[in-house]
Amino acid sequence: MTTRLRIRNRQRRLRLDRAALLRLARALLACAARAAPHRVWREIDVMIVDDAGIAPINAAAMGHEGSTDVLTLTYDSIPGEPEGATAELIVNAERAWQLGRGCRTAASRELALYLAHAFDHLCGHDDQTPADRRSMRRREWRWLRQTGIPETFLP
Repeated sequence: MTTRLRIRNRQRRLRLDRAALLRLARALLACAARAAPHRVWREIDVMIVDDAGIAPINAAAMGHEGSTDVLTLTYDSIPGEPEGATAELIVNAERAWQLGRGCRTAASRELALYLAHAFDHLCGHDDQTPADRRSMRRREWRWLRQTGIPETFLP
């Protein structure tokens, strides 16, 4: 089964190279599929947002106030739908820009890390403990090294 993967830019502050983001998302999806072959994804939407865009989703989905870097929301298929779950990966480009201190390359690496983190969550991994966070971070950097981190998503 082929997963339908879409990139949706819902923020206006930063110009993004959607094609480069889509290439990285496809590569990370392949890493996630190898890590969790039992998970079947029919459709994945990657939404690139800013602080103002992610805050209400964070409140509604997680019960947390304010913005965050990334959210991974998954939905199992319902009877009558084709096989496979769907997911929304909400990635905060503004936070990546802030942590990258306005440097295009650093912000792109941070954005790539957020995307890898979202795909890691799709595999069922959690980051509730320091040990889990370290394990996820090691896996995410390994995936990014394997896929090749683009120089920049910010033209």
